[in-house]
Formats: sequence, structure tokens, C-alpha cells
Amino acid sequence: MSLVRRIGLGVGALGALTGTAYGAQRIAAARLRRAPDADAARALDAAAYVDHVLDTHDRGSIYVVERGGELDPPIVLSHGVTLSVRTWFHQLEELPKEGFRTIAFDHRGHGRSVLGEGGHSVENLGRDVKTVLEGLDLRGAVLVGHSMGGVAVQAFAVDFPEVVAARVAGIVLLSTLSHTPLGSQPTRTKARVEKLLKRSPDSQWLWDSPNLGFLAARVGFGRDPHPSHVELVRSMMRECPPATRLDAPRALVGLDLLDRLPSIRVPTLVIGGTADLLTPPAYARRIASLIPGAQLELMPGGGHMLMLERTDELDRLIVDFAREVRAAPR
Repeated sequence: MSLVRRIGLGVGALGALTGTAYGAQRIAAARLRRAPDADAARALDAAAYVDHVLDTHDRGSIYVVERGGELDPPIVLSHGVTLSVRTWFHQLEELPKEGFRTIAFDHRGHGRSVLGEGGHSVENLGRDVKTVLEGLDLRGAVLVGHSMGGVAVQAFAVDFPEVVAARVAGIVLLSTLSHTPLGSQPTRTKARVEKLLKRSPDSQWLWDSPNLGFLAARVGFGRDPHPSHVELVRSMMRECPPATRLDAPRALVGLDLLDRLPSIRVPTLVIGGTADLLTPPAYARRIASLIPGAQLELMPGGGHMLMLERTDELDRLIVDFAREVRAAPR
């Protein structure tokens, strides 16, 4: 059976399963959502930040928020596909207390950023990281990229090594990937899969459903997440424009940066969770093995959304790494 046909059958089976199991899913979601949650107000309230809007190279714009002293060393946070700067509410609150200017941005077509004429592509992800660094004139920055945001950081690092050398002290690749299953497939196969994905129905109905959407968002977490964190992910997915939900993931079809990772010459920390179903720990191990000198940290039982589910542990890793690379001679 062809790969394209298997994908099509999988989509159909998912729809059937959704219909037959709806009652059980509602019960399970309601139980999970009632769990005690001391973080509910912080996770779901809109925080106030200093914000900026930066023009992209192709007539789009990047929305940026930040907290911390303007002269403090910068940490730049790059979120995952169909999410937004809200992903980083904990880090925007805690990292400035450690003495860092903490900056997050919405990727093109996400949140309050505007998609440029060039659309969604891996190359544009890297260019938009460059836009943030140059637009804010950042030096000695530590870049933290989660999932698709980690792809953005990798694309930037391999495409713009001279900018990395001038402006970046280190990179943190969090729950991310460098290669998709079709990364080494012929162009014709990739085109067929892209065509199939383009015909897929919009998932707005799923994220609009408090129960089914909650259970779908729960897949991104490891053991015992706060209900408010899962609800935050559902909320971001719900707010994501339908065109971005379709086109941004499709841009990763055929991703293959593996051969270029050895060219990265900046200190790198790779972090993953052992219970991550979306970017399994094997991905993190492979990335760390290919980037010269990269450190690897795997969090036992951690899922895909480590900035929410393992906040204290992740923040400590980022802070310690940022201090280490800034202190090292260059």
C-alpha cells in the first residue's frame, strides 16, 4: 500500500473513531478538566508586555513581546506550529527575574504576526529569526526554539552563519526535529502528500469543542499536566487562523536539515522528553549527535510541551546554559 493511500485511510479512520467514541471522550475530558490546578489564573489570563512590530523581508510583519531590562543579556523564544507567544508565559515571567531580557515572537501567520508574500516555508522561518535579531539589534543572544520554532532556529543557524557569529551566544533546541518522514523521499511523493494535506478538512470544529479539543491538546503532554496548560494549548490552536493551521505544517513536508547540522558552530543544548509522542527522544539524540559539541538533556516522563509541564526544570537548564555560554571565551 502506498504512503499516500495509508495517510488517506488514516484520516478516514480518525474521523470514524471520533464519531463512535465521542461519549467516552466527553466523560474523560470532563474528569481531566476538573483536576486541581493552582496555575489556572496565570496560564489563561492575558499578560501585559512591552511589544514591537518588525517588518519582514516579504511585506509581512513579526509581532514581538518582551520583559526584562533592555541592557540585560537576551534570550529569544521561538514557539511551535499553530501556537503563539502565549506558549512562553512562564518564561516571560520567570527568566527576567534571573537577569535576562526575555523576548518571544509570533511566527508569520501566527498570533499577531502577518504572513508575508513568501508564505510559509522553512527558509522563511529562518529569515524571520534573523529579522528579530537584527530588528532589535540583539547581541550575545541565546535562541530557544520549540518544535517548529526549533526548525526555525536550525534553519537560521545553517543559512546565516555570519549573523550567528555576530549575534548569537548559543542555541537551545527544545522538543524539535530536523527531518520529517518524507525528508528523503522523491519530490513527486512529497507533492502528492502536500496535495492530500491541502484537501484535508479544517479542524476548527475540533478546537472549538471544549472536550474533544482538550483531549486532542492533551496528546502534547506527558504525565499529569495542569488542566489550564492543556486548555491554553487548545485555546492557541483555536485562535490560529485556518490557513496557517493548514499551510504552516505542510511547509515542513520534506524537511531535511540533517546533512547541514554539522555546520553549526555555536554552543547548543538539545532538550527532549522521554514521553514526547510528537517529537520522540530519538529525534533529540540524533540532532545532538550531529551538532558538534552539543549537550543533550532528556526529561523522564516529559511530553512535548516542556515549557509548561516542566517549567522549573526547563528554566534552570536555559538559565544555566545562557550563563555558561556568555562566560565562555569566543
